[in-house]
Amino acid sequence: MFTDRRGNSLATQRVRQPWPKEKIFKILSLDGGGIKGIYTAEILRRCEESFGKGESFARYFDMISGTSTGGIISLGLGLGIPTTDITAFYRDDGRRIFPPLPVRLPGRARRFWNWLHGPKLMHEELETALKSRFGGHLLGHSMTRLVIPAFMMPKTEIAVFKTDHHEDFRNDHLTPMWKVARATSAAPTYLKGLEHEESGRIFIDGGVWANNPVMVALVDALSAYDLAFNQIEIFSIGTGNSPFELRKPDVFRGLVAWREAIKAAMFLTTDNATAQAKLLLGPDQCFRLEPSGEYASIEMDDYDRAFALLPDLAARDFDKNREIIARFFADTVSPRERHHAAG
Repeated sequence: MFTDRRGNSLATQRVRQPWPKEKIFKILSLDGGGIKGIYTAEILRRCEESFGKGESFARYFDMISGTSTGGIISLGLGLGIPTTDITAFYRDDGRRIFPPLPVRLPGRARRFWNWLHGPKLMHEELETALKSRFGGHLLGHSMTRLVIPAFMMPKTEIAVFKTDHHEDFRNDHLTPMWKVARATSAAPTYLKGLEHEESGRIFIDGGVWANNPVMVALVDALSAYDLAFNQIEIFSIGTGNSPFELRKPDVFRGLVAWREAIKAAMFLTTDNATAQAKLLLGPDQCFRLEPSGEYASIEMDDYDRAFALLPDLAARDFDKNREIIARFFADTVSPRERHHAAG
């Protein structure tokens, strides 16, 4: 699972694999966002029901990339898990992972005290759910190319888990899927990081640097395959990206005013990733759906508000953009390369 990522970086440019000049390379990119992933799952469920023609969802995309909650969905799609089961994961397991606030004041005070001194949520519930859903499957068992961002501490270092769709990708395919899901979704302050005892490293949520993984996927595609920009089409789904705002006097203050600056970083990286992808490919080749307005302000652990608002929003957004979405499902894709045995 762990390798010295920077130490093993290539000293020369990666040898790009051939790709037919007339063939489109389709990417599905899924943002992080905790329980707000129900919006993504509901969009995908409607896609599968309307356009799937009995095929597994992953048969329509050459690459799927997801961060945090989007990473969990991506792994499920890679295994061929039906989207109805993925929505059930959010509905059933999500309630245990994101429990409601205690009704009584002492319980609420205890929850707040625990959050001040450690993660807000119990990671055991998430781990149990992931092990149940993914079983003994390895990353390399995915039928499609997967690109899943994470982050490592205490020595800060990015990590991107990849299937063995290129000869250079020799290690990650042997990692259990539940561990990849756990690594990418360990949101700071919410869940305990995933410890890798052999190396002393701790994996935390990939959303710290790539909550919107669209550019991670795009760079991987361009470096692994001989592709032109006009051959790539991206379907990107967000979970709501509420801007971080400070009053003008607060901008010049210190820690107290900037205590939620991580939200600013996630907003900027998410927004910038979309802008960069559209700049490189053109706006017509990168289609994005995401909640906005009041829907974007839902907290990532607010199960009740997410389920009260986001499924209906997903239905409306899907119906409104049905014709655009349909183009991604016009044809199935060829099987991916498998350069190394996954066991």
